[in-house]
Amino acid sequence: MEYVVVGICIVAVVAIAALLIYRRKRMNSLEGERKSDQDSGAIITQQTIELSQSDPKLDELVIQMEMLPAEVIADENKLVEITDSKVLARVNNLVPGLSQVGVLGSNAVQAAKAGSEVLYRAIIPAGAKLANSKAMEGAVRGFYHGDNGIKGYADFVEVQAQNVTAVAANTAAAAMSVASMVVGQYYMTQINAELGEISDGISKISDFQDNEFRSRFFSLVAHVKKIADFQVEILENDELRLSKIAQLDNLEEECTQLLGQVNLTLAGFAKKNDLDYASYEKELKEAQSWYTCQKALLDVLYKISDLRYTLYMGAVSREQCAALLPTYTKQVEDTQALLTGWHQTSVNRLGIDTDEIKRKRVGFDGVIHFIPGLFNDDLKFKAIDERTVEMITDQASVKSIVHSQDTSDLYADDVQLISKDGKIYYLPMDKAE
Repeated sequence: MEYVVVGICIVAVVAIAALLIYRRKRMNSLEGERKSDQDSGAIITQQTIELSQSDPKLDELVIQMEMLPAEVIADENKLVEITDSKVLARVNNLVPGLSQVGVLGSNAVQAAKAGSEVLYRAIIPAGAKLANSKAMEGAVRGFYHGDNGIKGYADFVEVQAQNVTAVAANTAAAAMSVASMVVGQYYMTQINAELGEISDGISKISDFQDNEFRSRFFSLVAHVKKIADFQVEILENDELRLSKIAQLDNLEEECTQLLGQVNLTLAGFAKKNDLDYASYEKELKEAQSWYTCQKALLDVLYKISDLRYTLYMGAVSREQCAALLPTYTKQVEDTQALLTGWHQTSVNRLGIDTDEIKRKRVGFDGVIHFIPGLFNDDLKFKAIDERTVEMITDQASVKSIVHSQDTSDLYADDVQLISKDGKIYYLPMDKAE
């Protein structure tokens, strides 16, 4: 019996010892797992930090510059010189040395070896957001983002060159900013020049009777022209740029009001069908002033549309920027149709021959020349002023208005920068062919 009790005690002691050993091993195992998890978390955190601290070289956008024969550009008149000092500074920051590459001694020697005049070209991709990129061995390329992620790889220069030099730029954002500045300057310079021609044309109207209208018209053109005077600050400051767009909306309203007044006035001339020749000639001169203003105001309305698109930097479609143009173009066409009918009726009634620049004699003058006219038909007519015939022909020409509206979308195109003789030019893609 004693042996049985002793055996039970021994078994109990062994079981307790085994249980203690098992629990100790279990606790050690759990502690090891926790330490492993902590180490793993530290590694993951460290890897995340390392990934977030990318190599500065990955933020480097490389734009390729190449030497090309001058014959690549068939018409040098299509080159638009970049003259604004602030835009030039940004271009030089983006593509260092572009303006000087053609006049450096080593490149001059290479040009001489080429046997012909050369130029240098750098292309800034546009219409897509360039991703930060890095120069690859043997190639300089960058991938770009579209609406649904990476769309492809952009070759900065695709044309074969005689000599290629890679130039490092700062960031893709800087590249897109420079591209917008260059295109914006191109559009605004064109618009400003065209507004200058409109203003000069109105200044030549010396016999305009409505001084208040003329004053409002000059004010309108002056304010639109002021916005069109290219300034880097306007394009790079969103708040200022949007304020100019709002100002354009107000100027557009003023322009349509003035155009409506012109249309009503011209339509009023069409009701004067009982005039003698002297009165008709007087009304004709007055109508010419309003007719000239009508054309100029419609031109200004188109320029406001172009300028609005330019300030939106391609973010809003041309169709939306030009939403009012079809309506007011149609109103002008309808008014001109009434004016044409008035002139046709008056010319027939007054016996005016615009081809021979003469009119039929009437009244006492017609009586005097009646008998001589029986022997010489030319004596039945008298000469009229050539300017009178020009005004009749101009106002009475039946035609649909085909306005030379700019439909280009250069903000969506690559921007070609050309270096030639120490100057930098912009070559629009639609003019490159």
